[in-house]
Amino acid sequence: MKKAVIFDLDGTVLNTDLLIKKSFIHVFKKYRPDYTLSEEELLSFLGPSLYDTFSCYFEQSMVKELIDYYREYNHSHHEDYVTIYPGVKEMLQYLKDHGYPMAIVTTKVKDAAYIGLNLFGLTDYFQVVIGHDDVHRSKPDPEGILLALDQLGVKDGYYIGDNITDILAGKNAGLKTIGVKWSPKGYKLMAKEDPDLLIDHFSEIIDFIEEDEKC
Repeated sequence: MKKAVIFDLDGTVLNTDLLIKKSFIHVFKKYRPDYTLSEEELLSFLGPSLYDTFSCYFEQSMVKELIDYYREYNHSHHEDYVTIYPGVKEMLQYLKDHGYPMAIVTTKVKDAAYIGLNLFGLTDYFQVVIGHDDVHRSKPDPEGILLALDQLGVKDGYYIGDNITDILAGKNAGLKTIGVKWSPKGYKLMAKEDPDLLIDHFSEIIDFIEEDEKC
């Protein structure tokens, strides 16, 4: 069986950056109306779990309420603020046609992941979707990736993401890692983690995987 190709979702397959920023601004407007989030802070929110982010700004007792308020807004505004990156469907179709098992492993809850996937007709490309609510430990812990491999029935593969934690999680799971270069945070810090490949376009994934499969 061919190796698994596993993707992060936000910032990798779907451009949810604006939605995430709008969602955090919405929360802070209600719970910290006197506080203005800087662009640097908003960029830092791309990647970590909601629990980790809110815990830095609010009392522990408030975090669940904040997450619920965030998700209520976030889940209802995908159509307004989310776009798909160029070349995603073509790349996924190629991998599907050539028999590669595929999965999503994301730090957002599974229901939210499906909202984005369904919006752009991507759901059927993935046999497995692992959300934050499926695991006990977030990336860079490899739990979600290892769970995806287990459910796919595959032992090896590739993990593709836009964040340092994605590269570390993939390495911790023993997979080859691919970093995308289009994150608004840049990719220099991610590059320091030495991913196996950094890409400007999804077509580069196909060339890399096909070459690697020959080895």
